[in-house]
Amino acid sequence: MSLARKLALFLAIAAAANLATVAALPRLINAVVLHRMAQLAGGPNRAMPAPRADASARAVVRPSPDLLYTVCVFDVSERPLRITAPVQDSYVSVSGFAADTDNFFAINDAALEPGPDGVKRFDLVVAKAGATGLPAGARVITAPSDRGLILFRTLITRDAELPRLQRDFQARQECRSI
Repeated sequence: MSLARKLALFLAIAAAANLATVAALPRLINAVVLHRMAQLAGGPNRAMPAPRADASARAVVRPSPDLLYTVCVFDVSERPLRITAPVQDSYVSVSGFAADTDNFFAINDAALEPGPDGVKRFDLVVAKAGATGLPAGARVITAPSDRGLILFRTLITRDAELPRLQRDFQARQECRSI
């Protein structure tokens, strides 16, 4: 085999290995992780509140003990996802992460307008591009992938408020297919 042919073969193998490492392997790992998280929640499109983070918590990278986290593995391949949540007096946010872990939206309480009753609420619809039959007037967010992760973050301002925040806010953070 000539040196040019060996070099071409080496470059082809290196390119294939690079493609597998950079593109295929991370997608496979993310797919496995999202699948396992969805199983823990009882299926996709279901919010899964987590307990307050402490020194032993590592479900979320570098969790803050001042935040409550709720995750929702989503799948909008067949139907859009509606995200609803009440907003407490302190900071709360909802973020979306695509299957490749790219953050494709983040909305916090400061970006919300109070409703006719004077109360702020999250009411979002996540859908794939070209989705039809979406609720009129809904704040629609186009997901760059069919599957991904929604993350709610709720600020704990005082330890004494933790049970109320978990009951009245975290437990009412919802993701559901529409």
